[in-house]
Amino acid sequence: MKFGDIIKYPHILYSHYAVYTGKNEKGEDTVVEFTGEKGLHSKAGATVRQGPLKPGGIVDNSVDQRMSRKPQSEEMMRAAIDKVLLDQQKYGLLDHNCEHVATFVRLGIPISLQADTVLSTQPNFNNEMSENMGASFSPRLN
Repeated sequence: MKFGDIIKYPHILYSHYAVYTGKNEKGEDTVVEFTGEKGLHSKAGATVRQGPLKPGGIVDNSVDQRMSRKPQSEEMMRAAIDKVLLDQQKYGLLDHNCEHVATFVRLGIPISLQADTVLSTQPNFNNEMSENMGASFSPRLN
């Protein structure tokens, strides 16, 4: 693995994403990711954290090709990591999720191909979510 690689954790209905950040002072592999407390199924309290690499992930940098972009320099990725750790924006399933964080760090643009797929296949999904949850989901630019 190389610094800035996207780590994908496939699940049945979705995938979780993290970014490889190298080894810590103990020699353990680390990542930056949106994470909640262990055992919780809700992402309401999820925050962006740097922590140990969990087993079961695979390197998946296919977003580079799908977006026709090259990864940022390591210096720019480190600045992006500092930004997401400092900002601590609230988790949003469609507008600020783990894939948004991973692509922002790697490519400099927050995009979630999973969320885009849901929104493009369900034209009224945004309106239905607004009506059911009393909120509007609109993408954040940064």
